[in-house]
Amino acid sequence: MLKKLYKYDWKSVSMLLLILHGVLLVYSIIGRLAIAIAENFSSRAGADIDTHLSLSTTIFGMGAIAYILIYVIFIVGIVLATILYLAVRMQKSLFSDEGYLTNTLPVSSDKLLWSKILVFWTWSAIDFLCVALSILILISYPDTMPDIIAGFQMFFTSLLGFEGFGVMAKTITVVLGIIIEYFFYSTALILFSICLGSLFKTHKTLGAVVSFFGINIGQTIIMLILMFVVPPLNPISIVVTTDSGEVISSTGGNGTAQMIFMLAWYLVLSVVFYFGSRYILTKKLNLD
Repeated sequence: MLKKLYKYDWKSVSMLLLILHGVLLVYSIIGRLAIAIAENFSSRAGADIDTHLSLSTTIFGMGAIAYILIYVIFIVGIVLATILYLAVRMQKSLFSDEGYLTNTLPVSSDKLLWSKILVFWTWSAIDFLCVALSILILISYPDTMPDIIAGFQMFFTSLLGFEGFGVMAKTITVVLGIIIEYFFYSTALILFSICLGSLFKTHKTLGAVVSFFGINIGQTIIMLILMFVVPPLNPISIVVTTDSGEVISSTGGNGTAQMIFMLAWYLVLSVVFYFGSRYILTKKLNLD
């Protein structure tokens, strides 16, 4: 049944998102072609620059600046639009008129939640890959390819442990941190905020938004307090040295301990948010 729910949720959200991400890739290809045309024009001009060529070069430059600004706005807009659209669809599927049908299905709350979560994860991954691919399309040309390849080699060398266990552990911790915060924590928080918003008698959407920002700010404050109180987690380091550079004393947190703490913190919150959402769906469901 989970597979059927996933397919239904996937079809209900994918058409618009496929179009948006397709437009992003097409826009990137157009930009790449424009760069190639500009490079060809510049090489043909050579040293023979007259007023006409100078004017053309200025126009190309202004066009490039405008393109980059629009491109950055487009990427930010695509990422935010994907998250907001998925959140809105999640809310409508669970708590609007459509929610009456959804909650009468002979399936458990866990399957309902996981179908939404899996679709959210899938589109988050697609969103990331499309943005990365669009950037790669724009920046990949003969002069930059060696640096791009070197960057990938450095990352995978660190990830696979060729730079030593310490570097590998830090790289894995950073990657896990991104995955847990972006996929687990963010998705669980959005879902929990929507469920909390459903408990409001009126203005349920506003309630979900307030819940999202309120919880996010609250947990951040608590996390920072804990980090300042527990010495190994303190983000501020103070080092006292002699004139020759010899360290007399050093206070402050340990970077590895801080990363592990944040991993555990966001993972625990993700679990709490999930079970909170599950409790609301099973015990406090409000479709009015």
